[in-house]
Amino acid sequence: MPLSANQEKGLAALLECQTIAEAATYAGLSEPTLYRYLKDPAFQTAYRAARRQLYEHGVIRLQRDINKAADTLVRNLSCGNPSAEVRAATVMYEKCEKGIEMLDILERLEALEDAANSKNAT
Repeated sequence: MPLSANQEKGLAALLECQTIAEAATYAGLSEPTLYRYLKDPAFQTAYRAARRQLYEHGVIRLQRDINKAADTLVRNLSCGNPSAEVRAATVMYEKCEKGIEMLDILERLEALEDAANSKNAT
């Protein structure tokens, strides 16, 4: 079921504003109305989808400049400021470790999907 015009306004305001009160004012709705919308399953689904899309766009922006971030971390490894050097090293270590974990998880997931697809094909 499509959202009403007011629900669309409320959804946009929730994505734009920091608080429910601010979003209600921004959308020209009452706070109780926004809270009621947030309990509606169709609105919740649309809100989650919109938040995910917003998040994905942010990640894409970050990915475009990932090499600049890596250059900054590498440069800070020997910048002469011990706390910055330790922080850069820590961030690099943590991100590399998380990356390896994610690659391992993806590899295992692909193996499970391949096994499930093979089983279903027979």
